[in-house]
Amino acid sequence: ALDNGVARLPYMGYNTWYDFMCDNINASNVMKLADTLVNLGLDKLGYTYLNLDDCWAVSRDKSTNVVQEDPKAFPDGMKALADYVHGKGLLFGIYTDRGTATCAGRPGSQGFEGVDAKTYAAWGVDLVKEDSCNAEDTPEAASEQYGKMRDALNKTGRPMVFNLCGWHPWYAQRGAGLSNSWRINYDGANWNAVVVNALTNTALGGYASPGAWNDPDFLLGSSPGAAVYLSETQSRMQFSLWSVMAAPLIIGSNLLHMSTFDLATYTNREVIAVDQDPLGAQGAVVWGNCPSLPLPRASKSSAASFDVPNCQQIWAKPLADGGYAVAFINLATGSANVTCDDGCFAKMGYVGGKRPANVRDLWMHSDLGAAGATISRTLDASGGFALLRFAGGAHRVEVGSGAEVARELVA
Repeated sequence: ALDNGVARLPYMGYNTWYDFMCDNINASNVMKLADTLVNLGLDKLGYTYLNLDDCWAVSRDKSTNVVQEDPKAFPDGMKALADYVHGKGLLFGIYTDRGTATCAGRPGSQGFEGVDAKTYAAWGVDLVKEDSCNAEDTPEAASEQYGKMRDALNKTGRPMVFNLCGWHPWYAQRGAGLSNSWRINYDGANWNAVVVNALTNTALGGYASPGAWNDPDFLLGSSPGAAVYLSETQSRMQFSLWSVMAAPLIIGSNLLHMSTFDLATYTNREVIAVDQDPLGAQGAVVWGNCPSLPLPRASKSSAASFDVPNCQQIWAKPLADGGYAVAFINLATGSANVTCDDGCFAKMGYVGGKRPANVRDLWMHSDLGAAGATISRTLDASGGFALLRFAGGAHRVEVGSGAEVARELVA
């Protein structure tokens, strides 16, 4: 992983983009967001990064090239805002782009990596998300540009999470040397795109490790006040699956007016513990009937219009205590019965008739006892799910590397 000492577990927090996009991005709202993270108790559960996305910058100083925040939206400057966030016990993240301009047409960092990194460090920034608009979209050019920002950030001496937002699965092969996390496909801004990113990530688990994480994009809640959102079932399935994927848990929901349902979702300590398990392993598919490649990638329109397949999967994530977190998911438009059978169990090391000594449902918060020969769940349509924790009885194996698919994805 990138040797900067941060993000040894998947980082957690909130990002403004899917909540606000470019509307009302200002210091007053960011301070309200910081207050809300603390008032809801989310900070105590690990949601400590408050990340300001696009639309905060307007220009560069003509003599120093220092990037300038919108003076009307941030009248006291960005350092004062970072100080406020830090005063709440939180960490402050900021956004830029490796190209000549950001995705919203604000100043990009191309050619200004050194001055921008110094500026962020002086402001007290703790995380930098660097997007990929208005830049050459090849592995070689992207790696070179992201490498410049990586080096510039490290040179400051301030530990900052580097969140690379490049939209391709081939970043997984290069990501650990460049950043702490890397986007594996385009924006997961609706259910179709969430599914695309999840299916893309099935083959990439071997590239994730402590300090270096595949990023399938932000968590979409079900609160309709946000710019984009999912159904309640879909949002809770996403949270469950992202935890099994060892993905960064960055809330993109309506934080200032979060629904009771979404708050209950994001405060489920047992699910958070799966994501934050100290082993730092990404889960893999141990049973499924979903189609293989090709999947749409790096295209907003193709991801949004992707035909979600009528299929199901079972994912398993190895845990530090020797057990597994196991997610059953249904992507089909009708309900489905999904079964973990001998072959499914064998991929987790339950062979020769061995089965978990205890199964726990992490949403019902109930122990179900020892597993039988098979475990079945009837799942609702379009995002139905179950999340179980298996304890004991397995001979630890490396679950589903997906090596053949991985080679095709990152090529």
